[in-house]
Amino acid sequence: MAAQRVDIAAGGSADWSTPVRIDDSTLQASYQGIFMVRLSVDGGESHYLKMRIVGVDEMDNDGEVPSGFGALEFQDADGDYIRGRTDWFRADEKDQGSWTFNSGTGKWDGISGKVPMLLTYMADPLDAVLPPPGEVRFVGFLEGSGEIDVPGLSG
Repeated sequence: MAAQRVDIAAGGSADWSTPVRIDDSTLQASYQGIFMVRLSVDGGESHYLKMRIVGVDEMDNDGEVPSGFGALEFQDADGDYIRGRTDWFRADEKDQGSWTFNSGTGKWDGISGKVPMLLTYMADPLDAVLPPPGEVRFVGFLEGSGEIDVPGLSG
């Protein structure tokens, strides 16, 4: 099957654990997030999925995140899953990266592809600074467009 054009939009929140210092200028923290995702296939319907993400962010002493990665798990209303990976970096004063889709069940069986993504977020509370005394919650919006293969989806 030929690649299908998709538009992705998601909103939700993620929590950082207490960071661990790895050197004088760098910390790392694990995070977990829950998001609602709309995956719109060109020429077809929109699919709504809940997404769970678990990963690790690297941050500087000011709380900026130059890189991060994580595992993605999506579930649709039928109980079918998509699984993948996210990789992040900061460039041109934007948080950007990609979602790589590598497996699925049901209608998502055989999914593959990589979609460039942008992240816009705010700390909640807005005055949260590093190093935090505990967890810090972020609310964010993710968006991207690209091509993926989904053999079980007609578009």
